[in-house]
Amino acid sequence: MSLAVPYAVNATSMPHSSVWEDMANMASTGTRGLGLWERKLAGVSDEEVALRMHAAGLTATFCVPTVNCILPSQIDPPGAPRNILDRRDLICRSVERLAAFAPEVVTIAPGASGDPDRPAGPLEAVVDVLPDIADAAAAHGVRIGLELLARRRGSTVPSMRELVDVVDAVGRDNVGIMFSVFHSWSEPGLHEDLRRYASRINSVQVCDIRDPERCAFDRELPGRGRGVAPEIMATLIEAGYRGWWELEIFSDDGTYGTVLPDSYWAMPPERFLREAREAFDQAHAVALGIVANRDAR
Repeated sequence: MSLAVPYAVNATSMPHSSVWEDMANMASTGTRGLGLWERKLAGVSDEEVALRMHAAGLTATFCVPTVNCILPSQIDPPGAPRNILDRRDLICRSVERLAAFAPEVVTIAPGASGDPDRPAGPLEAVVDVLPDIADAAAAHGVRIGLELLARRRGSTVPSMRELVDVVDAVGRDNVGIMFSVFHSWSEPGLHEDLRRYASRINSVQVCDIRDPERCAFDRELPGRGRGVAPEIMATLIEAGYRGWWELEIFSDDGTYGTVLPDSYWAMPPERFLREAREAFDQAHAVALGIVANRDAR
Protein backbone atom coordinates (compact mmCIF):
# COMPACT_ATOMS: atom_id res chain seq x y z
CA MET A 1 0.00 0.00 0.00
CA SER A 2 1.22 3.49 -0.79
CA LEU A 3 2.22 5.57 2.18
CA ALA A 4 -0.20 8.17 0.83
CA VAL A 5 -3.17 6.01 1.86
CA PRO A 6 -4.31 7.40 5.23
CA TYR A 7 -4.67 4.32 7.44
CA ALA A 8 -5.51 4.55 11.15
CA VAL A 9 -6.60 2.33 14.02
CA ASN A 10 -9.12 3.25 16.68
CA ALA A 11 -7.97 2.73 20.26
CA THR A 12 -11.16 0.77 21.00
CA SER A 13 -9.55 -2.03 18.98
CA MET A 14 -7.02 -2.50 21.81
CA PRO A 15 -9.13 -2.08 24.96
CA HIS A 16 -6.54 -3.32 27.45
CA SER A 17 -3.53 -1.22 26.46
CA SER A 18 -2.81 2.33 27.64
CA VAL A 19 -2.70 5.37 25.40
CA TRP A 20 1.09 5.37 25.82
CA GLU A 21 1.30 1.74 24.68
CA ASP A 22 -1.03 2.50 21.77
CA MET A 23 1.23 5.28 20.53
CA ALA A 24 4.36 3.14 20.81
CA ASN A 25 2.71 0.20 19.05
CA MET A 26 1.32 2.42 16.29
CA ALA A 27 4.74 3.91 15.64
CA SER A 28 6.41 0.50 15.54
CA THR A 29 3.92 -0.77 12.93
CA GLY A 30 3.95 2.31 10.71
CA THR A 31 0.38 3.34 11.46
CA ARG A 32 -0.14 7.05 10.82
CA GLY A 33 -3.44 7.69 12.62
CA LEU A 34 -4.81 6.90 16.07
CA GLY A 35 -8.46 7.29 16.98
CA LEU A 36 -8.21 8.31 20.61
CA TRP A 37 -10.66 6.83 23.11
CA GLU A 38 -11.36 9.24 25.95
CA ARG A 39 -11.73 6.39 28.44
CA LYS A 40 -7.98 5.80 28.03
CA LEU A 41 -7.20 9.43 28.87
CA ALA A 42 -8.34 9.18 32.49
CA GLY A 43 -5.59 10.42 34.78
CA VAL A 44 -3.15 11.37 32.02
CA SER A 45 -1.92 14.74 30.80
CA ASP A 46 -3.65 15.77 27.58
CA GLU A 47 -0.73 18.05 26.79
CA GLU A 48 1.73 15.17 27.15
CA VAL A 49 -0.42 12.92 24.95
CA ALA A 50 -0.59 15.62 22.27
CA LEU A 51 3.16 16.21 22.42
CA ARG A 52 3.98 12.50 22.14
CA MET A 53 1.54 12.03 19.27
CA HIS A 54 3.18 14.90 17.42
CA ALA A 55 6.64 13.48 18.08
CA ALA A 56 5.51 10.09 16.77
CA GLY A 57 3.98 11.62 13.64
CA LEU A 58 0.51 10.44 14.62
CA THR A 59 -2.72 12.17 13.61
CA ALA A 60 -5.73 12.02 15.92
CA THR A 61 -8.34 10.55 13.62
CA PHE A 62 -11.84 9.56 14.81
CA CYS A 63 -11.86 10.30 18.53
CA VAL A 64 -14.44 8.68 20.81
CA PRO A 65 -15.94 10.39 23.89
CA THR A 66 -16.35 8.41 27.11
CA VAL A 67 -20.10 8.49 26.49
CA ASN A 68 -20.54 8.60 22.72
CA CYS A 69 -24.20 7.65 22.21
CA ILE A 70 -26.84 10.34 22.67
CA LEU A 71 -29.36 7.74 23.83
CA PRO A 72 -28.54 5.19 26.56
CA SER A 73 -26.61 2.28 25.07
CA GLN A 74 -25.56 -1.24 25.98
CA ILE A 75 -21.93 -0.13 25.58
CA ASP A 76 -22.15 2.75 28.06
CA PRO A 77 -19.47 2.77 30.75
CA PRO A 78 -20.60 2.00 34.31
CA GLY A 79 -22.44 4.90 35.91
CA ALA A 80 -23.26 6.67 32.65
CA PRO A 81 -26.33 8.90 33.06
CA ARG A 82 -29.55 7.99 31.31
CA ASN A 83 -31.00 11.49 31.23
CA ILE A 84 -30.60 12.89 27.70
CA LEU A 85 -29.62 16.39 28.80
CA ASP A 86 -26.99 15.01 31.15
CA ARG A 87 -25.62 12.89 28.32
CA ARG A 88 -25.60 15.92 26.03
CA ASP A 89 -23.58 17.89 28.57
CA LEU A 90 -21.08 15.04 28.99
CA ILE A 91 -20.61 14.74 25.24
CA CYS A 92 -20.12 18.50 24.89
CA ARG A 93 -17.43 18.44 27.57
CA SER A 94 -15.76 15.51 25.83
CA VAL A 95 -15.80 17.36 22.52
CA GLU A 96 -14.09 20.32 24.18
CA ARG A 97 -11.43 18.06 25.68
CA LEU A 98 -10.80 16.06 22.51
CA ALA A 99 -10.52 19.27 20.48
CA ALA A 100 -7.06 19.75 22.04
CA PHE A 101 -5.81 16.88 19.84
CA ALA A 102 -7.09 18.44 16.57
CA PRO A 103 -9.08 15.33 15.64
CA GLU A 104 -10.29 14.64 12.13
CA VAL A 105 -13.71 14.12 13.70
CA VAL A 106 -15.22 13.42 17.09
CA THR A 107 -17.47 10.44 16.58
CA ILE A 108 -20.84 10.17 18.29
CA ALA A 109 -23.88 8.03 17.58
CA PRO A 110 -27.63 8.43 17.98
CA GLY A 111 -27.89 5.16 19.89
CA ALA A 112 -28.73 1.47 19.56
CA SER A 113 -30.56 -0.85 21.93
CA GLY A 114 -28.91 -4.10 20.88
CA ASP A 115 -32.36 -5.48 19.99
CA PRO A 116 -33.65 -5.00 16.42
CA ASP A 117 -37.21 -5.62 17.61
CA ARG A 118 -36.97 -2.76 20.12
CA PRO A 119 -34.83 -0.04 18.55
CA ALA A 120 -33.48 2.76 20.72
CA GLY A 121 -35.45 5.98 20.89
CA PRO A 122 -36.98 8.41 20.76
CA LEU A 123 -35.41 9.89 17.65
CA GLU A 124 -36.80 13.30 18.62
CA ALA A 125 -34.41 13.38 21.59
CA VAL A 126 -31.46 12.98 19.21
CA VAL A 127 -32.65 15.77 16.93
CA ASP A 128 -33.27 18.03 19.94
CA VAL A 129 -29.76 17.82 21.45
CA LEU A 130 -27.57 17.28 18.40
CA PRO A 131 -27.51 21.00 17.49
CA ASP A 132 -26.07 21.81 20.93
CA ILE A 133 -23.33 19.20 20.46
CA ALA A 134 -22.59 20.47 16.96
CA ASP A 135 -22.35 24.05 18.19
CA ALA A 136 -20.00 23.04 21.02
CA ALA A 137 -17.82 21.29 18.44
CA ALA A 138 -17.91 24.25 16.03
CA ALA A 139 -16.77 26.58 18.81
CA HIS A 140 -13.54 24.55 18.95
CA GLY A 141 -13.15 23.98 15.22
CA VAL A 142 -14.18 20.32 15.43
CA ARG A 143 -16.24 18.23 13.01
CA ILE A 144 -18.74 15.64 14.23
CA GLY A 145 -18.97 12.21 12.62
CA LEU A 146 -22.49 10.93 13.32
CA GLU A 147 -22.19 7.17 13.13
CA LEU A 148 -24.64 5.11 11.13
CA LEU A 149 -25.39 2.12 13.36
CA ALA A 150 -26.86 -1.20 12.27
CA ARG A 151 -30.54 -2.01 11.97
CA ARG A 152 -29.71 -5.47 13.29
CA ARG A 153 -28.29 -3.83 16.44
CA GLY A 154 -31.47 -1.90 17.22
CA SER A 155 -30.33 1.43 15.80
CA THR A 156 -32.40 4.57 16.24
CA VAL A 157 -31.53 5.67 12.70
CA PRO A 158 -30.73 2.52 10.68
CA SER A 159 -30.45 3.79 7.08
CA MET A 160 -28.23 6.34 5.41
CA ARG A 161 -31.23 8.17 3.99
CA GLU A 162 -32.70 8.55 7.49
CA LEU A 163 -29.37 9.68 8.91
CA VAL A 164 -29.01 12.28 6.15
CA ASP A 165 -32.47 13.53 7.11
CA VAL A 166 -31.30 13.93 10.71
CA VAL A 167 -28.16 15.80 9.64
CA ASP A 168 -30.25 18.06 7.40
CA ALA A 169 -32.68 18.76 10.24
CA VAL A 170 -29.77 19.78 12.47
CA GLY A 171 -28.54 22.19 9.82
CA ARG A 172 -24.92 22.41 10.93
CA ASP A 173 -22.08 22.35 8.40
CA ASN A 174 -19.69 20.59 10.79
CA VAL A 175 -21.84 17.44 11.09
CA GLY A 176 -21.26 14.62 8.64
CA ILE A 177 -21.77 10.87 8.49
CA MET A 178 -19.41 8.29 9.92
CA PHE A 179 -19.81 5.17 7.79
CA SER A 180 -18.91 1.78 9.26
CA VAL A 181 -18.51 -1.31 7.11
CA PHE A 182 -19.55 -3.41 10.11
CA HIS A 183 -22.83 -1.63 10.67
CA SER A 184 -24.02 -1.19 7.07
CA TRP A 185 -22.62 -4.06 5.00
CA SER A 186 -25.97 -5.88 4.75
CA GLU A 187 -28.21 -2.87 4.09
CA PRO A 188 -30.28 -3.12 0.87
CA GLY A 189 -29.09 -0.68 -1.77
CA LEU A 190 -25.87 0.05 0.12
CA HIS A 191 -23.68 0.77 -2.90
CA GLU A 192 -26.27 3.08 -4.43
CA ASP A 193 -26.52 4.93 -1.11
CA LEU A 194 -22.74 5.26 -0.90
CA ARG A 195 -22.64 6.82 -4.35
CA ARG A 196 -25.59 9.10 -3.62
CA TYR A 197 -24.40 10.36 -0.25
CA ALA A 198 -20.62 10.08 -0.50
CA SER A 199 -20.22 13.85 -0.11
CA ARG A 200 -21.89 13.62 3.31
CA ILE A 201 -19.44 11.01 4.64
CA ASN A 202 -16.56 12.53 6.64
CA SER A 203 -15.18 9.35 8.24
CA VAL A 204 -15.03 5.63 7.45
CA GLN A 205 -14.32 2.72 9.77
CA VAL A 206 -13.34 -0.61 8.27
CA CYS A 207 -13.39 -4.23 9.34
CA ASP A 208 -15.03 -7.33 7.98
CA ILE A 209 -17.78 -9.71 9.06
CA ARG A 210 -17.40 -13.10 10.68
CA ASP A 211 -19.48 -15.92 9.16
CA PRO A 212 -21.22 -16.69 11.37
CA GLU A 213 -20.95 -13.93 13.96
CA ARG A 214 -20.61 -15.71 17.29
CA CYS A 215 -21.64 -12.76 19.45
CA ALA A 216 -22.31 -9.03 19.12
CA PHE A 217 -18.58 -8.26 19.50
CA ASP A 218 -17.00 -10.52 16.89
CA ARG A 219 -15.52 -8.50 14.03
CA GLU A 220 -13.01 -9.72 11.46
CA LEU A 221 -10.05 -8.04 9.78
CA PRO A 222 -10.72 -6.46 6.34
CA GLY A 223 -10.93 -8.99 3.52
CA ARG A 224 -11.45 -11.97 5.82
CA GLY A 225 -14.64 -13.75 6.87
CA ARG A 226 -17.39 -12.67 4.47
CA GLY A 227 -14.84 -10.51 2.68
CA VAL A 228 -17.25 -7.63 2.05
CA ALA A 229 -14.84 -4.78 2.89
CA PRO A 230 -12.88 -4.53 -0.39
CA GLU A 231 -15.95 -4.07 -2.60
CA ILE A 232 -17.42 -1.48 -0.21
CA MET A 233 -14.08 0.33 -0.10
CA ALA A 234 -13.98 0.28 -3.90
CA THR A 235 -17.37 1.96 -4.13
CA LEU A 236 -16.29 4.62 -1.63
CA ILE A 237 -13.12 5.28 -3.65
CA GLU A 238 -15.14 5.54 -6.86
CA ALA A 239 -17.58 7.90 -5.16
CA GLY A 240 -14.76 10.23 -4.17
CA TYR A 241 -13.96 9.38 -0.55
CA ARG A 242 -10.38 10.45 0.19
CA GLY A 243 -10.38 10.55 3.97
CA TRP A 244 -8.91 8.26 6.60
CA TRP A 245 -9.59 4.54 6.63
CA GLU A 246 -9.78 3.68 10.32
CA LEU A 247 -9.76 0.10 11.52
CA GLU A 248 -12.11 -0.70 14.40
CA ILE A 249 -12.19 -4.24 15.73
CA PHE A 250 -14.37 -5.58 18.53
CA SER A 251 -13.34 -9.14 19.38
CA ASP A 252 -14.63 -10.25 22.75
CA ASP A 253 -12.22 -11.88 25.17
CA GLY A 254 -14.78 -11.97 27.99
CA THR A 255 -14.99 -8.18 28.37
CA TYR A 256 -18.58 -8.27 27.11
CA GLY A 257 -19.42 -11.75 28.33
CA THR A 258 -18.12 -14.07 25.58
CA VAL A 259 -14.63 -15.56 25.50
CA LEU A 260 -13.87 -16.08 21.82
CA PRO A 261 -11.09 -18.64 21.40
CA ASP A 262 -9.34 -16.58 18.69
CA SER A 263 -10.06 -13.12 20.08
CA TYR A 264 -7.95 -10.33 18.60
CA TRP A 265 -8.28 -8.52 21.92
CA ALA A 266 -6.39 -11.39 23.58
CA MET A 267 -3.44 -11.02 21.20
CA PRO A 268 -0.39 -8.90 22.07
CA PRO A 269 -1.35 -5.48 20.65
CA GLU A 270 1.76 -5.08 18.49
CA ARG A 271 1.18 -8.47 16.88
CA PHE A 272 -2.49 -7.59 16.33
CA LEU A 273 -1.55 -4.27 14.71
CA ARG A 274 0.93 -5.91 12.33
CA GLU A 275 -1.61 -8.54 11.27
CA ALA A 276 -4.31 -5.87 10.91
CA ARG A 277 -2.06 -3.67 8.77
CA GLU A 278 -1.25 -6.57 6.46
CA ALA A 279 -4.95 -7.43 6.11
CA PHE A 280 -5.86 -3.81 5.38
CA ASP A 281 -3.09 -3.45 2.79
CA GLN A 282 -4.37 -6.55 0.99
CA ALA A 283 -8.01 -5.41 1.17
CA HIS A 284 -7.13 -1.95 -0.13
CA ALA A 285 -5.18 -3.47 -3.03
CA VAL A 286 -8.18 -5.64 -3.90
CA ALA A 287 -10.41 -2.55 -3.74
CA LEU A 288 -8.17 -0.70 -6.18
CA GLY A 289 -8.31 -3.73 -8.49
CA ILE A 290 -12.10 -3.70 -8.34
CA VAL A 291 -12.12 -0.01 -9.25
CA ALA A 292 -9.77 -0.63 -12.18
CA ASN A 293 -11.95 -3.49 -13.46
CA ARG A 294 -15.09 -1.36 -13.20
CA ASP A 295 -13.41 1.49 -15.06
CA ALA A 296 -12.35 -0.87 -17.85
CA ARG A 297 -15.90 -1.95 -18.59
